[in-house]
Amino acid sequence: MEGSHGLLRLIFMKNRTIAVLLVIVGLGSLLGSIAYQAYSARSIGYLGQQPQYLPSQQPYPSGNGGMMGQRTSSSGESVTIQEAIEEMRNVPSYASVDSSDNTVVFDSQQVSIFVLALMPDRAANLTGRQMPNYATGDVFVIYGLINPTLLVPRGAYVQFTVVNLDDDMYHNLVVSSYGPPFGYMPMQGMMSGGWMPYLPPADYNSGSPQQYSYMLQFNQPGIFWYICTYPSHAASGMYGRVIVTG
Repeated sequence: MEGSHGLLRLIFMKNRTIAVLLVIVGLGSLLGSIAYQAYSARSIGYLGQQPQYLPSQQPYPSGNGGMMGQRTSSSGESVTIQEAIEEMRNVPSYASVDSSDNTVVFDSQQVSIFVLALMPDRAANLTGRQMPNYATGDVFVIYGLINPTLLVPRGAYVQFTVVNLDDDMYHNLVVSSYGPPFGYMPMQGMMSGGWMPYLPPADYNSGSPQQYSYMLQFNQPGIFWYICTYPSHAASGMYGRVIVTG
């Protein structure tokens, strides 16, 4: 009988230890979840306000804002390389390109920004410009500039259309409230504007790269960053600034 009691005490002690461990793990998970949500809210809140994300096929709330026809779906669609290059060079009437300062200024509440993702040598050949001194790898090309600073007014709806013209690498473009230096793999929790998938490399044999569009409303003035979140790309200089003026 005494042996049975000892066995029961041993089972109880083991179960109590397991229960305590489960409680500790549960609390740790809950606290981790709360901390992550708080970090994410702070990171993607555009100075405390969640930016409005609109699906890629939804038009601007009013007017056409220089939109170039039908927007691409979330899965992207094929365009030709030549069409993408021509569209990148087609500066909107409400935009001013300052090549001396590597800046594009937008004077509209409805903005379309056409972006090419490129290898550094192709970017330099296409634009005739030198690489930024911080960029050691792939880059973005916007209206003839490499990784330019973008100035947009507060409250503007900004539609990004991104085409990957890189022949061997995946790319995307998302907006972050945190700037450089970037890590090898930027945290997805710090990104804004909804999820943009990685676009596959362009097929130069068929001439058919992939494109993707989405829209953000920049609610508050401040400095933000457009980056490629593919591992090591932002860290090697695939990024630029977005300045929202008040």
